[in-house]
Amino acid sequence: MSPVRRARRATRLALPMVAALVVVACSGTASTPPATSTPGQPTGTPSAATSAPAATGTSASPSGPAGSPGALPAPEVTQVKAGTVPDTTAHDAEVAVEDGLFAKNGLTVTTQMFTTDGDMVTALLAGQVDMIFTAGVAGPIGSLATNSPLVVVMMSHDNIPDNLYTAKNVKTAADLKGKSIAISSFASDTYGEALVMLAQLGLSPSDVTITPIGDDAARRAALVAGSVAGSLNDRAEKPAMAALGFNVLLASQDITGKLPVSAVVTTRAYAQKNPNTVLAVVASLLQGLHTFLTNPADAAQAAVKFEKIDLATATADVQADLPGWTPQNGRPTLAEFQLAQSFFSKTDPALAKVDVSQAFTTQFVDQLQSLGWYQANGIAP
Repeated sequence: MSPVRRARRATRLALPMVAALVVVACSGTASTPPATSTPGQPTGTPSAATSAPAATGTSASPSGPAGSPGALPAPEVTQVKAGTVPDTTAHDAEVAVEDGLFAKNGLTVTTQMFTTDGDMVTALLAGQVDMIFTAGVAGPIGSLATNSPLVVVMMSHDNIPDNLYTAKNVKTAADLKGKSIAISSFASDTYGEALVMLAQLGLSPSDVTITPIGDDAARRAALVAGSVAGSLNDRAEKPAMAALGFNVLLASQDITGKLPVSAVVTTRAYAQKNPNTVLAVVASLLQGLHTFLTNPADAAQAAVKFEKIDLATATADVQADLPGWTPQNGRPTLAEFQLAQSFFSKTDPALAKVDVSQAFTTQFVDQLQSLGWYQANGIAP
């Protein structure tokens, strides 16, 4: 197993922990990345621009002649340091790096691998990276209570990737009532998933006991041991779970609720200073996402290179992630951020008072739409 490939998805810290890291970083006491990260050790292949575009203005465009449909303005800076975490659903970033999409848009992007969202947030606020990919939204929401706000500039995906697996004797929502469901931690992605799933099943959180257990392996072990009756685990685990006799009470592709699972984040200050650079990063990632959705074989090859895994594993991951993937246009929505705020505020009540609309912006996807970029690239806006 590659060191990048520690889990199917990234480790997300509970909101209070991320918020605390935001406060520490803003205070200036976090001058270096956490010991668990490996800054300065690029993963994948750095995406190098073949020639540097003009630093300012719109007289030259890396994506085509100025004034042509979909042409992007020249980025203010061409060197971008990006943080990411071990996450096998990061298809947009993997394809953008390995297919040279950043370079085609005039950027040299170097990725640095971190262990958790908290590590990335600390490095971002310390100025050690410019942007972070595959990030949860706990950091941006928590940062609204500080003087150094973060902002989501693109939503990579908001469809829930986990199934609700249940014990052999739990075949209906009524069977689940009064029993325990395993999640990773309170205010984590899986906690939000549990709330969304319970609502779709016609249950309330008080109808079950939501139990923090740990990562996918720990939750699966708890279900096997019988200490819980249900567990939120990746949908790619379905064959293994079925072999153990467990049921899929609610499949991820049948869930109608959206949760901001993975996003592209930067500081508000960086986005204001370098809007054209951020625009080029978003465009590159959207091209990578489009390739994943329309050419899964290419995405699998990118995963082989970036994660250093075998083709069979990469192909299985890509195929598992394709059904129901949203959004395909990178657009964040207020509704999904309000949902995230509702469960984050259960463990940090102060967050119920922040203006969550300030945690994201549609500026860049709106600009791409007005430039005719989506149409020029065959992507629905």
